Amino acid sequence: MRMLLPSPREVTIAEAYDGSHRRAYTDRPWIVMSMISTADGAIALEGSSALLGGPADRDVFLFLHRSADTVFVGAETVRADNYSPLPSHQRLVVMSASGDLGRNSEALLAAPNTRVVAGDVRDVVATLEGDVCVLEGGPTLNGQMLAADLVDEVCLTIAPRFIAGRSDRAAEGAWAMREPWHLAHVCEDDGFVFLRYLRSA
Repeated sequence: MRMLLPSPREVTIAEAYDGSHRRAYTDRPWIVMSMISTADGAIALEGSSALLGGPADRDVFLFLHRSADTVFVGAETVRADNYSPLPSHQRLVVMSASGDLGRNSEALLAAPNTRVVAGDVRDVVATLEGDVCVLEGGPTLNGQMLAADLVDEVCLTIAPRFIAGRSDRAAEGAWAMREPWHLAHVCEDDGFVFLRYLRSA
């Protein structure tokens, strides 16, 4: 992976996405939103975000996913991407009104580290465990989290695709009124652009 900003050089994914700056707050974890989008704004192809990515994007996703104490995700994303139970040292928190987690629902619900929640994201986030939480979508949950001012960092991959059609955006819902974010890094690999944003101070 080649870093273009802030200083051009070859980097590993671990170097590019070093989490030493991530510190939990007194009332919640540091929250990282992890998403992929095409260059024309689509976040899924044939209903799955996994079809948009390449090897480097997959490695970035897995690095962020595995480095989190808690993974927070909407049920639609869990169903679309066939989530499986997480290792015992991590927690999976799924936002769902129905409790339907798709193909792996039985295994997920049987796992002691899976929790299904509903309600206001502010109340849910106050119960999240650990220092770092990775938010993995979908767009409705992302939008709720941004509108509630609960996202500290956004890791966004731009895939070199223009697919037209109709697709959700990375975040949807109420306006999230905020000053511009700080662009912490820009990396590139095989045409994919990797952006990392931090909340402005």
